[in-house]
Amino acid sequence: MKKNLVFITTDHQRADTLGMIQNSKEVTPNLNKLALEGFNFTRAYTTCPLCVPARTALATGKFPTQTGVVINDLTKVSEQTKKIKTIHEYLYENDYNLSHFGMQHIVVSPSLEKRVKFKKFLTDNDYEQICKKENLPLFGDTQDRVKVKELHGDIYESREYSGSRVSYFKGDENLFRDRFYIDNALNYLEDETFEKPIAMFINIWAPHPPFKVLKKIMEKFPNPKLPENINKISQGEPLKRRMGIAAQLAEENDEFHWKKVWQAYLGLTNYADNLIGEIIKKLKEKNNYDNTVFVFTADHGDHLGQHKMFQKMEMYEQSINVPLIIKTPEIKSGKIDTIVSHLDIFPTILQSLNIEYENDLIGENILNDLVQRKERLAWSQYSGNQVSVGDIRRSIVSKNFKYIYDPKDREELFYLTKDPLEMKNEESNFKYKNEKLYLKKQLSLFLKKESDWINII
Repeated sequence: MKKNLVFITTDHQRADTLGMIQNSKEVTPNLNKLALEGFNFTRAYTTCPLCVPARTALATGKFPTQTGVVINDLTKVSEQTKKIKTIHEYLYENDYNLSHFGMQHIVVSPSLEKRVKFKKFLTDNDYEQICKKENLPLFGDTQDRVKVKELHGDIYESREYSGSRVSYFKGDENLFRDRFYIDNALNYLEDETFEKPIAMFINIWAPHPPFKVLKKIMEKFPNPKLPENINKISQGEPLKRRMGIAAQLAEENDEFHWKKVWQAYLGLTNYADNLIGEIIKKLKEKNNYDNTVFVFTADHGDHLGQHKMFQKMEMYEQSINVPLIIKTPEIKSGKIDTIVSHLDIFPTILQSLNIEYENDLIGENILNDLVQRKERLAWSQYSGNQVSVGDIRRSIVSKNFKYIYDPKDREELFYLTKDPLEMKNEESNFKYKNEKLYLKKQLSLFLKKESDWINII
């Protein structure tokens, strides 16, 4: 009997939300239960702290520079993707009924919808029609936007991004974006006969800004405890970091403001968790939970005021360390602190479903005991947000250290074991010279292999 697949992602969710207690309550009670049944990978890393490159990498198992999808542009389709097969195609060819609920931020040519036939396919395009009918803003009001100077090539140009403003959603809950997606997903599961195995992809928008929230969401965690490095810049921060988008989005916000931001963010994360709980409950009602491979992760995290930054777009832990839970019917559970990557999810899923694939991937099956015991590395890239290539960051993470390379600015080295908040740049500390040289070399070798145009010198 073939196993089902349910693959759920959230947007902007940090790894530290799993198991977090705020106001004496679990932020993610349903995911915490799932983590006990499956594998909870505490040190999972995104390939890019941006939605489109990260989600395209998840779908293909390829690093962003291999796909050519390195910035957040849904209109620019890379020719490189024409020869790359998605996980959806492997599932479709193996007689799975495919469905998709939520934003569709996978950019391949031809498009995902043209490559495979979905039994149900619901995206932001469908939700946008509701927003127009109900006079609701799809991506927030004018007040939610913040102007920044963004680097495009060698020129700084004005752009607008979602800021950290918190406000209430004006419509009924059934019109709330993720409620709309999950209601449709639940209806789909209710009608599904499971005569064929299903592969269900659910992309929850929360806790993505702008923070337009239901009142009950704001009431859930009224007095959040904030991390120590809110509004604090690390010692030895590269000079141009303050010119980055994440830093510009966090200017002139005091601790009172960040408490409100965390209140909204934690409430949205909890709301997403409740929706995931509804999907799990429905699968159990349909007697198909035990026969399902369940995968949960996020595309990237959010700084939420730490490092005096907001949103993602940098290589600090709050931005690139993501939650990852994988539950399969036949494998024991456990908390795993081995370094793993989004690139590992593609081969792990297909091997768990006994589906053969072209094994030219960097990723490995991280449910394998031998892989879990290995010393592993994870890599991330950032090449600017929209329009064109701009700010450049490349990072590599080991068990104890993180190295960040910027071709136009100072290097960064953080001793993560001793300095988990990354508040002291150790790149000039002679004591860690060997660690820095090792990671720099490994990053350089990796980037060359992955067709990156950045040469580390």
